Amino acid sequence: MKLTLTPQWANTDDKNHDTLRFQKALDTLAQQGGGTLEVESGCYRLGGLTLGSNITLSLQAGAELWVSDDGQDFGQATTKSQAECSRWAFLYAYGAHNITICGAGKINGNADGWFDAQADDMGYRKPAEQRPRMIVFEDCRHVQLRDFTIENAPMWTIHLVACELVKVHGITIDNDLSLANTDALDIDSCQQVHISNSHFSAADDTICLKTSRKPAPLQRPTRHVVVNNCTLRSKSCAVKIGTETWEDIEDICVTNCAIYESNRAIGIVSRDGGRLRRMIFSNITFNCEMVHACHWGKADPVYLSARFRDPAIQPGAIEFIQFRGLTGVSEGAVNLHSEQPGLVRQVIIDGLQLTQSISASPEQGLYDIRPPCNPLSPTGMGLDNAWCLNPDTQRAYGVEAYPGGLPALYCCGVNGLTLRNIDVFRPQPLPSDWNEQAVVLVECDGVKQDV
Repeated sequence: MKLTLTPQWANTDDKNHDTLRFQKALDTLAQQGGGTLEVESGCYRLGGLTLGSNITLSLQAGAELWVSDDGQDFGQATTKSQAECSRWAFLYAYGAHNITICGAGKINGNADGWFDAQADDMGYRKPAEQRPRMIVFEDCRHVQLRDFTIENAPMWTIHLVACELVKVHGITIDNDLSLANTDALDIDSCQQVHISNSHFSAADDTICLKTSRKPAPLQRPTRHVVVNNCTLRSKSCAVKIGTETWEDIEDICVTNCAIYESNRAIGIVSRDGGRLRRMIFSNITFNCEMVHACHWGKADPVYLSARFRDPAIQPGAIEFIQFRGLTGVSEGAVNLHSEQPGLVRQVIIDGLQLTQSISASPEQGLYDIRPPCNPLSPTGMGLDNAWCLNPDTQRAYGVEAYPGGLPALYCCGVNGLTLRNIDVFRPQPLPSDWNEQAVVLVECDGVKQDV
């Protein structure tokens, strides 16, 4: 069964009109056992919508879904999971199967309606406390997202929670680089996921694999994820594993990706008890740049970190990780950091060509192990783990100077590290505040080097 929607300009005085007829069409398809809702060229103002099983939402070229900036328009699409303080979604499905969003059309998140007009001193525009994620699918199976574009999301853009058999192919996400918490794609407690041939650009993490804290029926590991042939740009971390790690994250392959104008390129961050293991990153180019101090990271091509969030919860180990065939330019250093020696272990870096460049940022030469670092609120969220100043250093807790100056590769507390075919190109003469040693190993056991 196929239904077609076209713009109806005569009803523009009723701000809910498009939402009601879209939802009616989706409900009709669901009652008939499924089908395709085809959206023709034009602009549609919409609040939250819910999708059932066996539904295809096809956005034709020129179709643009414009997201409402009124929180009252999202009550019918309330999620089980929570992001920041919000349970609102624009396109929502729970417990459904065979769902597809596709086409050459566009979703405009209307972010300006949810943020202050002017940026603050940290370069961010203050958001509304609650705002909708663009796409949230929970406990769904056989999900396809293909070929469409999302722009200007006001919150996490696509959040897939406890889903299985997911394909993300050929989509574009292009968010405002001054807007906080606008992750492009969050894969949360999902299994059998393939992400390919897509472009992601956001102020926050672009592709983030996590296992966040959520209701028990949705609390599962993240496993068997493949990412290939993508271009990524992020003011935070382009490919992020963690920080929320309440269950295991394992069996991850990332290959043939180009990361540009980014802060961190690859980050693996353990905080909450789940183990992070068996991951391969290969054939990746990167360009890492220093960004505003409020962002986590200091232009790290690779960042591995295991440390406590809750003093009562042992962070899971990061183990059996491989990096092969990475090349790029960075204003920072590779940083492998274990608060408790041995929680980061069995890591191979084979084939790294790193060109270090001088930055105008006064933060060059610092490393960053946020979050959380505020000793007064170790399990805190928000500003507690993002931007709480240490009175002794006047820097955020967790931001410190590399001992001896900026190296090219720094490892602290790592066991079973193998370094092969490492080529480092540094400025000559070397700046006076850089470390003369390109590779610095602190409390590392079982290191094999062929640098």
